[in-house]
Formats: sequence, structure tokens, C-alpha cells
Amino acid sequence: MEVLERKQRTREQTRYGIVTTAKDIARREGWQSVSIRKIAEAIDYSPPIVYEYFDSKDVLLDEIRKEGFRFLLVEYDRINKLYRDPEKRLYEISMVQWEFAMKHREVYQVMYNLDGAFCTIPVHESYEAQAVSQLIQGIIFAFIPKSKESISRLFFEWWSISHGMIALAMMLKEQQCLDQSQQIYQESMRRFARNLK
Repeated sequence: MEVLERKQRTREQTRYGIVTTAKDIARREGWQSVSIRKIAEAIDYSPPIVYEYFDSKDVLLDEIRKEGFRFLLVEYDRINKLYRDPEKRLYEISMVQWEFAMKHREVYQVMYNLDGAFCTIPVHESYEAQAVSQLIQGIIFAFIPKSKESISRLFFEWWSISHGMIALAMMLKEQQCLDQSQQIYQESMRRFARNLK
């Protein structure tokens, strides 16, 4: 039993090492530079060993995407339980989205196919992304109990504003400092949440 547990732990550590190395390469050189061969070289394994864990770069990117949405789901759920006021919840969730995107840029890029991080598996097919969407839609529903279609439209609006501003802040960071982009983002998300009432 102990041998099996040790083998399982080793497999998990290797898998974690592959994912971490891919993110490290992307952080330094961009997602276009990430390949199974390059990851294998970086962790001193042969490419076939890496392929045992991830059939392709696309499967690896999908795992990183899921990891990002799982993290956000845990954080959003924590905020959902922490605050009673739906306006405060939605605003704080928006701020978590910003902080996550800025601190884990390479993961956020994979989540939304930005800057060469192209994952062919559609984001809407991700269970984790759907769970995040449902949680936020539930918060919006707490503001204004409306039809499912109306809530979906408001969620789409929130998502468009949040993700759009984050993507633009990343893209225009040379022309506009991130502090200024963050201030505009905060004001916009506060205004959106306030206008739901």
C-alpha cells in the first residue's frame, strides 16, 4: 500500500512539475514558445514521458484553464459566503478577477485564448467555467430576481466589461499604466453593480 501511495504521489508531483514548467516558460517567453519538447528539456525528461501525462499541448492548456477556473470558483464562493450584500459580492468578485489576471497572467491568457495561448477546447465546454458562470448569475439574481434569460444577459454584460477591460489593460500596458487601468476598472465594476439595483 505504501509503495502505491508513493508512486501516486510521484506521479502527482511530476504532473504538477510539467504544468508549473509550462507556466514558467510562458511567463518568460510567451505561450508560442511552450512545447512538449521544451517542457521535457526543462524538467530533464524525454518527451514521451511528458506525453504519458498530457497527450498534447492542447490537453495541457485545458488542464491549466481548468486550474484557473477552479481557483476563481473557490475565491468567488468564499466571497459569496463572506458578504451578504449582493452589490458588495459582485464588486469583490470583480476585484478578485482583476487581481488573479494580473498575478497569474499566463493562466488567464490560457483561460481566454489571449496572447498566443490558443486552447482549441471551447471555454464554454469547461465544467469549471460553467460553475463560475452559474455562481455569478446567482449573485446577479439576488439583486433582481428576473427570468433566466434576463440574468444571462446581465451576466454577459458583466463578463464583457470585466474581461474586456482586463484584456485591454494587458494589451495596452505600455501606453497606460496598470494602476490607471485598475482605477478605471474599479470604477466601472462599482458602477455596474450599483446600477443593478
